[in-house]
Amino acid sequence: MQVPRSRPRLRRLLPARALAPALGLALVLTGCGGDDEPDLPPRAPIPSELAEPLWNPCDALDPAEVSTLFTATFDQQTGTSDEPRCTFTPTEEGETVLDINYQLYGGTLQDIVDQLGDPGDTSALTTPRIPGSSGARLIVDTDDEALAVTGLVRNGRLIQVVNALDLTPYDKEATVAGVRRLLTELASHAKESGLNTG
Repeated sequence: MQVPRSRPRLRRLLPARALAPALGLALVLTGCGGDDEPDLPPRAPIPSELAEPLWNPCDALDPAEVSTLFTATFDQQTGTSDEPRCTFTPTEEGETVLDINYQLYGGTLQDIVDQLGDPGDTSALTTPRIPGSSGARLIVDTDDEALAVTGLVRNGRLIQVVNALDLTPYDKEATVAGVRRLLTELASHAKESGLNTG
């Protein structure tokens, strides 16, 4: 009897105000995946100490560089100053979807990984060295249908998260390298802008 494999999933590290971008991303993924809805199970938000938005993570990213990294053309959604969002939706079906978010958190990165849960034997966790950061984690989920990559980078209490989803056929090495580059840009911007927040 064949044991079903768990499908790749995006990790949500979202305060309540960021639920709208998450829903928007889910709609995009549904459109890209045909009749099957993406496996985006609800997750309890990690406690956040953030009362008001500090900035938009997209401020740290060059849209042209993002397109080059993932060899795709994107529509970028940045929301408003009151409700910032940072989502890159591909203009062509089947390309990588990106969602970037952040919050303040006093625990450790391992605490976050533990709360996100174990998706099964399709997942790999690494600890990349990201210049300008005080720590990072990279979670890569793969199966025959999709690749999901979640990167977390820390500057003090500030945790920034990059979620990438790519449907088959995907280039795992290129997508992982792209996410690592975005983590580097986010950490560098946080350090240069004084956003380490302790």
